[in-house]
Amino acid sequence: MQTLPEIGPLEDLLFQLDAAMGAIEAHGALCGMLCAQGSTEASKWLVHVLGEHQGEGNARLQEAAARLMRLYQATTAQINDSEVDFELYLPDDDEPLEDRVEALAVWCQGFVYGLAAGGVKQDTRLPDDSQELIRDFVEISRLGAQSLEDDEDAAALEQDEVAFTEVLEYVRMGAVLIYEELQPLQASQTIH
Repeated sequence: MQTLPEIGPLEDLLFQLDAAMGAIEAHGALCGMLCAQGSTEASKWLVHVLGEHQGEGNARLQEAAARLMRLYQATTAQINDSEVDFELYLPDDDEPLEDRVEALAVWCQGFVYGLAAGGVKQDTRLPDDSQELIRDFVEISRLGAQSLEDDEDAAALEQDEVAFTEVLEYVRMGAVLIYEELQPLQASQTIH
């Protein structure tokens, strides 16, 4: 299985470059574009992430582009893997729950953006399961960390952790399902 590059260094580089997206949102956008198109050119995705007006010989830009290409390659390999080893590009489990919830919301926001960038519009006819999942992803992108209890109670924290794990798995498998459902749709729309 291809592993995704570490989030922190890429996030820092994108921030320093004042990129259009952070690392997590960029991964969501890539996954959305892949679902919408079946495949997408890395250069098209990079324009969405870095913006069009980045200076060419910039060492930071070259480093960010190299890390993004590793992310692109690992993601395309994972999403096409029959073993469903696809993983979301999110902070590790040892990070605070609030940060992971916020990251999942940002990932979902990027995914919905990527679908639109890949050509899926509001009036695009999609399978019912995909439509429902996309609506759920939009809702998740709106929630963020505000949905957590302010309570320091250990039982409440454990409950929040379990709920987050369930939502995370729902999003992960939902993205795979959308990808699988839209691929026959893409084939039927391109063969006329």
